[in-house]
Amino acid sequence: MKRLIIIFYLFLISFNVFAQSEGEKLFMNNKPAQAAIIFEKDIESGTNDSNTYNYLGLCYYQLQEYEKSVETFEKGLTAPGTNKKILAFNAGNSCYAMKDFKKAVEYYGLAYKLDQYYSQALLNEANSHLMLSEYDKALEAYEHFLIIAPGDRQEENIRKMIELLRKEVARLEEERILAEAEAARIAEEERLYKEELKRKEEERLAQERERLRLEAERLAEEERLAQERRAEEERIAAEKKAEEERLERERLAEIERLAEEKRKADAERRRKLLEEVASSLQNTDSTNMSSGAEDIIDYDQESELD
Repeated sequence: MKRLIIIFYLFLISFNVFAQSEGEKLFMNNKPAQAAIIFEKDIESGTNDSNTYNYLGLCYYQLQEYEKSVETFEKGLTAPGTNKKILAFNAGNSCYAMKDFKKAVEYYGLAYKLDQYYSQALLNEANSHLMLSEYDKALEAYEHFLIIAPGDRQEENIRKMIELLRKEVARLEEERILAEAEAARIAEEERLYKEELKRKEEERLAQERERLRLEAERLAEEERLAQERRAEEERIAAEKKAEEERLERERLAEIERLAEEKRKADAERRRKLLEEVASSLQNTDSTNMSSGAEDIIDYDQESELD
């Protein structure tokens, strides 16, 4: 990474060797803190040139103030007349230093998009993909780097990296296939397990429904028998009551008959008594007829008329 930045420094020097500002001189003399103050004032006063944002961002980078570095490069990307390709590339370097590899990929990609022959941006993008374990994207970027930068001094190492990545991508693909197969197997086992659970549950529910049906039939039969038993008991009770009522009626009728017979007997007895009394009063023997008081009939038996 530092090698790449040094290359860029030389690129800047080649264009500014004859007209360096005070900030640029301080920067070239490895005084980034002092140079940053001047570059900040230039931007604030509006006296900055097209390279000021880049120099200021590099000062922050050297001071390891990476977030401020990225912010400066981003402002430069929106400013007119700046070198957008270099600003995007250096913003990627700052993100890489912060280990924000996703953001680094974005800026390196922007730099490469602005210059399809900017091989260093493509190489750094490949490195960022590698740090993100995006091996397939890193492999593609490394392979494309060798196409646009044939004979690069890092070619041998890059080819070794490509070979390693191909093996790793193949291994990961194999693992992915195995993982998918395993996931499919587990999913199938889970499906079969759920189906078995469902079947057992349906079977249990069916058995439960059958048990409830039989229980309902048993209860219904018991209720029917209970109703029949109650009906029989009620019939027997009714018959018993009717018999008791009949016997009671017969007993009362017998009592009434006996009472009636007694009344009739008593009436007959009284009738006979009256007849006897009357007969006793009837005297047809003239010799016994008298008008004296001594012949008055004694009615002591009157009580028997009752």
